[in-house]
Amino acid sequence: MKTIRRYIVALITGLICLSANAQTTWSLKACIDTAFKQNISLNQEQLGTQIEKINLTQSRAAMLPNLNMNDVYSLNAGSIKDPSTSQYTRQNISTNDFGINSSVTIFNGWLLLNTVKQNKLLYEAGMLDVEKTKNDILLNVVAGYMQVLMDYEAISVAQAQVDATTVQVRQIQQFVDFGKLAELSLLQIQSQLSSDKLLKVNADNQLLLDKLTLLQLMVVPVRNDFDLPRMELKELFPEIPMSPNEIDKISESFLPQIKSASQKTDAALFSLRMAESGILPKLSLGGALLTGYTGAKSEQFGSQFKNNFSQQVSLTLAIPIFNNLMVRSIVAIAKINVQNVQWNEKQIRNDVRKSIEMFYTNQVMAGRKLLATQEQMELEKRTYSDMEKKFNVGAMGVTDFLIEKNNYNKAKMLLIQAKYDYVLKAKMVDFYLGKSLIF
Repeated sequence: MKTIRRYIVALITGLICLSANAQTTWSLKACIDTAFKQNISLNQEQLGTQIEKINLTQSRAAMLPNLNMNDVYSLNAGSIKDPSTSQYTRQNISTNDFGINSSVTIFNGWLLLNTVKQNKLLYEAGMLDVEKTKNDILLNVVAGYMQVLMDYEAISVAQAQVDATTVQVRQIQQFVDFGKLAELSLLQIQSQLSSDKLLKVNADNQLLLDKLTLLQLMVVPVRNDFDLPRMELKELFPEIPMSPNEIDKISESFLPQIKSASQKTDAALFSLRMAESGILPKLSLGGALLTGYTGAKSEQFGSQFKNNFSQQVSLTLAIPIFNNLMVRSIVAIAKINVQNVQWNEKQIRNDVRKSIEMFYTNQVMAGRKLLATQEQMELEKRTYSDMEKKFNVGAMGVTDFLIEKNNYNKAKMLLIQAKYDYVLKAKMVDFYLGKSLIF
């Protein structure tokens, strides 16, 4: 029986080790790349830019001459007009008309040219919108990644508390056994151990939730082998970032949403010019090569095609005089659209400014909190160390010691939160300064 138990224990231990070794460690870059690949909205936007590229190509092609060929075969019966004599006759006649024609627009109020320019701007704006979506995904993944890293450190601290309290329970148990302390002291320290274990369980649960959040940001189903590399933050020295106005000026040079809004405004202006072209004359050049065959003639098919060959050149000028106020209405709507996109551009610039002000303020506040928490931690650490020495030699009661122990543990947790909070807030400001967020 003992042999079987040992075998089972060894087997379970081996499986646990294999499971641990099978853990897949994800770097921040891997998480971001996966989110880019899996995100549905991003992929749909990228497909949209492909359509905009096709529209641009088509608008450029519209400026080229077209070329068409037609071949019409007819079988006529009854009373028909003989094409050779222009007289009506009653007989069955077959005809075959063949032609090649081409036309090109010479001038249409720069409609085609402005269409190309507008589509080029819309395509570029679409590409910038894709980059904006990527940035949103990037910021969310970085925040989720940092939260999981903080959970790891919180779990480590919680486990250290459990380990330390477990040792103290053993010490108190010995004191009680030798009659140096009352059993109440043992119950108090055992209660503290239960509280510490609960904190550890809460920390483990928070890790599960934050891993779930990160996986969902990556659009990846929940997996048990998902793990991140541990990272220990070094001592931090909060810095005062440059002013929000300075950050805003820097961000304007590279943020895709600002560039996209500006190009959409320019595209709307080209749309207005296209609408105004409706009042201008249109000039087009056309040409055709024509020939045909009729069964009413006795000539051979080849001879008729040669003898009936003709060439045609046409120049068409269309001058709009009255079109039921349609052009005026189209121009009026285009002007309103221009004003609308101009307001939209202002709104986007305003949103960026507000975001920068918010992240700037958050970093300043997080820095102040970190400094205060670091100072509190230093004082609690010295106090706890002194009281622990007294407690270990029986010079301090359990109640007073546990109060200080809880204060010390709380200070450690607050410091972890303050450190990661500051790093995250600083990363958000770094983003608007054009710095890389990969670490």
